[in-house]
Amino acid sequence: MAFVERAEELSLLENVLGEALGGFGQVVTITGPVGSGKTELTHQLAALAAERGVRVVRTHASAADAGPGLGIFGQILETCPSADELRARLASSGGTLSPQLILSVCHDLLRSAARTPLLLIADDVHLTDADSLNGLLHLIRHSRTAPVTLVLVTGECSQQTIPLFHAELFREPHHRQIQLPLLSVRGVAAVLAERLDQDTADRLAPAAHAAGGGNPLVIRALLEEHLTHHPEGGEEPLRPGEASATAVLACLHHSGAPGLEVARAVALLGFYATPQLMSELTGLSRRVVNRFTAALLEAGLLGEDGELRHPAAAAAVLNDPALRDASGLRLRAAELLHGEGACPIAIAQHLAAADRIDLPWHVPLLRRAAEEALERKEVGLALQYLDLALRESRDGEERALITAAKVRVEWLMNPARATPHFAALLSAFEQGQLPDLDAVILARALAWHGRDEEGADILSAIRAREHAPEVGRALRTTTRSLLSTHPESAALLQEPPTAPLPDDEDPAAAQPSEVMMWDHLQAGDHTEAARLAEDILGGGQAPEYWTGPRGSAVCVLVYAHELDRAHYWTTRFFQDDGPGFLTWRAVQAAALAEVARRRGDLPEAVRLARDALQRMSPRAWGPQIELPLASLISAATAMGHHSTAAEWVAFPLPEDAPRTRYHLHYLEARGQHHLAEGRYLPALRDFMACGGLMKTWDMDIPAVVPWRLGVAEALLGLGQTERAAKILDAQEARPGARHPRVHGPLLRLRAGTVKPRQAVGLLRESAELLDAARLPVELLATLIDLNRAYLELGDSHRARFTARRIWQTAAQCGAEAHVRAALAPRPPAPRTGAGVPAPAEDDLRRVLSEAELRVAELAARGYTNREIASRLYITVSTVEQHLTRVYRKLRVGGRSALQARVSPSLHGASPSSSRTTA
Repeated sequence: MAFVERAEELSLLENVLGEALGGFGQVVTITGPVGSGKTELTHQLAALAAERGVRVVRTHASAADAGPGLGIFGQILETCPSADELRARLASSGGTLSPQLILSVCHDLLRSAARTPLLLIADDVHLTDADSLNGLLHLIRHSRTAPVTLVLVTGECSQQTIPLFHAELFREPHHRQIQLPLLSVRGVAAVLAERLDQDTADRLAPAAHAAGGGNPLVIRALLEEHLTHHPEGGEEPLRPGEASATAVLACLHHSGAPGLEVARAVALLGFYATPQLMSELTGLSRRVVNRFTAALLEAGLLGEDGELRHPAAAAAVLNDPALRDASGLRLRAAELLHGEGACPIAIAQHLAAADRIDLPWHVPLLRRAAEEALERKEVGLALQYLDLALRESRDGEERALITAAKVRVEWLMNPARATPHFAALLSAFEQGQLPDLDAVILARALAWHGRDEEGADILSAIRAREHAPEVGRALRTTTRSLLSTHPESAALLQEPPTAPLPDDEDPAAAQPSEVMMWDHLQAGDHTEAARLAEDILGGGQAPEYWTGPRGSAVCVLVYAHELDRAHYWTTRFFQDDGPGFLTWRAVQAAALAEVARRRGDLPEAVRLARDALQRMSPRAWGPQIELPLASLISAATAMGHHSTAAEWVAFPLPEDAPRTRYHLHYLEARGQHHLAEGRYLPALRDFMACGGLMKTWDMDIPAVVPWRLGVAEALLGLGQTERAAKILDAQEARPGARHPRVHGPLLRLRAGTVKPRQAVGLLRESAELLDAARLPVELLATLIDLNRAYLELGDSHRARFTARRIWQTAAQCGAEAHVRAALAPRPPAPRTGAGVPAPAEDDLRRVLSEAELRVAELAARGYTNREIASRLYITVSTVEQHLTRVYRKLRVGGRSALQARVSPSLHGASPSSSRTTA
């Protein structure tokens, strides 16, 4: 092991040893901070002495040594040639080192040294007894002309603890003193380089020096800890932990009881660790506190800010098994800090650690500390303080306040954890023990969990009585939030959102920005809606605990297709949240999943939606679970992963819960899944239900859900072209219909109502519009239809060109599986018995729509039109229309030829056997 930054001191000791060998006795005192390597330096000297034939005697003092012959001089006596005789004399004197016995020991040692030079090392001299100190002084005085080297290792504060001993030493001409400094950053790097490569050592040295203060013992502990966690080295940073903190604790124990008590006081009082408070906490005088504080600074254990350097040192000191009555010490520290007016969280940590409170000010302080912890995003700490306060409180109103605070904190961690407290809070509200502002928040929490009527009763009761202005503002904010997220809320029936403002309210607030942004969105003015949304978001605050203007503003940005801005604000809200904010993390993932889906990043949308669902249970999500479910089902469907989408469609929804705005997204996603599976009647029902709710809620906004497009597509699948065209006309007349996300798909569906040559023009216009708007998922659907139109017209060149664009777009949005099903490469076609090549199923998919292919397959198996209609949930008339188009596209004259073209393997099979197989 390298001996770093100690070469000069070791050279001095080697010279001293040489002089002693020449018959000139030497005395050296080695001082330095605890852990600075004093003992290690003596080991190096002992090795050199042994090589030169010097006899080495080591002694060591300890604070526990208290008995006859246990001190340093008693250990020296045991090394004398006449030890038996000297031991008997010591015993006969009752363990007292008389002057005559001391002289006898000195003479015996010196006679022995005349034959073999002696190196005597006495470690921790400052801890030995007075008799030993007196004996050492006698030996020093008698060794001036003997081949004896005495090395005395003392602590940093020894000149204050044994001042007379040091005064006598300084009078001796053959005495020298060595002061060991702490390691520099370069020296720390040299220590680390013993086990790490030089580049890594240089990189980690500043952090190691900051945590260990250049104390060699702590630095080596940090090195061992780092190698334990990262044996291969690498680019990992230094992370001081519990293992290396034990080295700090060892240094503190070695510094003596006062030094350990001072360190405990520093750990307990932290920023408020003044000499006066430390003196009151430890019972030590200020002079002793100052002396040992300086010693800990010089040992590198305390930083210039007066706190323990090592990040885990405070915890190690306070969890020390040797610490007695830790609970009482914590309570005493809390009382001192309270008297100094310290911040609540600095006091509460000691009350929580003591796990008991017995003074009247403890519970209110714990509540304030919980609020402070929540502001610092330490939800676990806030909950710990509230739990202790609730356990000890006996006042009903106070308990209601604490429980309300617990609900707010636990909702941030997991909304399901808040529900067990609802009964107590509802009871407290009925008894008048819950303040109105907390009751409004309770109503929002109840709405989140679908307990709408209970929340409405609370809001109604507060409205009916006189309340403070801030309560009135909270009521109006809650009403507006419920209007956009829970439009079926009973609270909206009891209090219309346009209720008049009180006389003392600012008239400028009569039309709040939250209402105005929705009005502009409904009017199709997406630019102004987005501007108002960003005005709301620009307040620089995080979203409210439940819902509120900022949550609505993010949604408006998404609906206005300002997806980059929506992503920015959603990410900004949560970038500094701690690990306990699981609710917001889940909500953030759900919001970003919808952003990704609308951007066309389908794999990312699926990943984020799954993340949102994994972070919270369905019970925690409540009715809001439909938002991540909708994004997941819609994205999986667009990717062509229909089995995955089907699994999530089957996912159970909360029963008997009021419907939220997110239910619209869910109906749209489920309808899209039905369309992709060719189930047009279920799809039509979902889109019609969605439209009915949007009209009822006065939320018929295409930017939210363009439900008429889904209705039109289902009608086209059912062969009801005229009805589909009328629905598209109605959609085109709606405000906001010119937005590319609405108008592009509208043009695509319009192409399904006209002849193929007219359809090509509409599809090309749709493709240009969607490409310019960067809507790859919608563009992909248009390109697939355009490819089919070119094939139907026999334009194979444009069809091949379009197919290349389709694959490029599919790769962009992760929908390759969907394209493989809709547009697969043509394999060699098998021959029928008549010698006519029969198209493969993949070829049929390029020519026929999904609905036409399903009808054709069933007809080829021998089903009647009525049986096909019953099986596919469509009318007989629709089956006939589909078959007419199939015959025309495949150029066949009837069912027999159709069977040969669609399913060669079934050629000649009877209808009954086909139906059995099907």
